[in-house]
Amino acid sequence: MSEEFIPNSEIYNAPSGSPAPTPPSREPVHITVIGSATAIDTVVKILHSLGFAEARAWSKPQIDPNTGRPMRVLTKWVLY
Repeated sequence: MSEEFIPNSEIYNAPSGSPAPTPPSREPVHITVIGSATAIDTVVKILHSLGFAEARAWSKPQIDPNTGRPMRVLTKWVLY
């Protein structure tokens, strides 16, 4: 078994009688950029420079089925 699947004993082996903390919830959010290939690359580079997402985290260029224009998609996981 890989170590990343070993539960944290502080969380999962709480003393009897005390409620175990609930793990944070995660939800995927999909960010889609549609436009010319040049404009999309510019947005991806700007968001990378701001620390929002690595450029390689975006999908490969695709064609938007609704508009026929180039697009790229990013999935970010939001904790709440």
